[in-house]
Amino acid sequence: MKILRAHRTSRGRTRLLAAVALTAAATTLAGCGAVSTGSSGSNDKQLDSSDTGFLSQQQYDELSAIVKKAQAVPEFQSPGPAFDISKAKGKRLFIIPTASQLPVCEQIAQSVKKLAPKVGMTGHVFDNSGGASGWIPGIQQAISQHYDAIVMICGIDPNLIGPQLQAAKKAGLAVIDSGLTDSEKGDAFDPLVTAQTNVPNMQAMRWSVDKAILDNRKEPFHAFVITSNDVPSGVDMYKALKQEFAKYCPKCTITTSNIAVPDWATKVQSAVSSAIQADPDIKVVIPIFDGEVPPASAGIKASGKQDVFIYGAYGGTPEYIKEMGSTIPMKADVGPTQLWRAYATLDQTLRVLSGNKPVGASKDGDPSRLFTLDNYKENAGVNGGFGTSFIDGYEKLWGIS
Repeated sequence: MKILRAHRTSRGRTRLLAAVALTAAATTLAGCGAVSTGSSGSNDKQLDSSDTGFLSQQQYDELSAIVKKAQAVPEFQSPGPAFDISKAKGKRLFIIPTASQLPVCEQIAQSVKKLAPKVGMTGHVFDNSGGASGWIPGIQQAISQHYDAIVMICGIDPNLIGPQLQAAKKAGLAVIDSGLTDSEKGDAFDPLVTAQTNVPNMQAMRWSVDKAILDNRKEPFHAFVITSNDVPSGVDMYKALKQEFAKYCPKCTITTSNIAVPDWATKVQSAVSSAIQADPDIKVVIPIFDGEVPPASAGIKASGKQDVFIYGAYGGTPEYIKEMGSTIPMKADVGPTQLWRAYATLDQTLRVLSGNKPVGASKDGDPSRLFTLDNYKENAGVNGGFGTSFIDGYEKLWGIS
């Protein structure tokens, strides 16, 4: 099984969703294909062991249970003890999303800004197109304008802007990196930041792969994966994807194309359509981040194929989930609700700016939920189908509820 690494993040301002008529060249993906058998919900429960395809009965039962649990509403778990936030009042946050064109990341950044006044702080969101060239001017502005903290959203790689972050910390600014890497990597902080949060991205990607395998279990299939190695979490998710295929479908073949975040709007569509044309047996397209869903969808449509569907797509962007099964040929989208990520990010930031000890990097993350054709309509519910328990939980920790 052949695979590449990937990038992480999906976001989206409405103004940039139009920029999804993408064109790009990409490597093709190979593998033996099978037409999707549909979702793993109520229809699949009626199947007997003869319908498990290349999966053993045990594997089929395992994956079915995993997918069912992944589709449920996650529960809030407190990241740490309650604390006094009074010393953080009056502090100013300079918020930098990985790229403003990534729907979920931009939404998280805006939500952190909107939440800041609830705890006596203010925030400014720095618009940028991604990459070091987009982030460095923001860091320089935060230093020159004497902000108290730089809050980086969606896992900006500190190593790409090391000198600038060192200058910020030397000037007295705290640096918080939200969603820097995967929860499975533990609680340690990157030495270039003051504190960070990790998120369960690898687990989320496994869920989408599990769904793809269940849907296409008739025989091993071909998949085309779009990686974005400029985002650390994307690399982690690609690793998890590869491991899950190796575990449950070692005969599936995967080809990848690595497309950096700033190039999504110009390269993803052509990469997908070219891959499908080169390998007509492709049945699954996996954009690691769901910011790539619109161009990937356009690429599938341009190919003229009716039996190719999108899976993977970490981000949970409501606009895309809403169109699942209708205008967007997608059967799985997985991710957090942007507001939960914003609360988790602000919690770690508050702990640092109020002089309290930050919690471990993997404690202040946020859970994901798998959306499929079985439950996608629930995404239109409160906070994207995640409820309000996390709001009550965090505000209790901060002593404002």
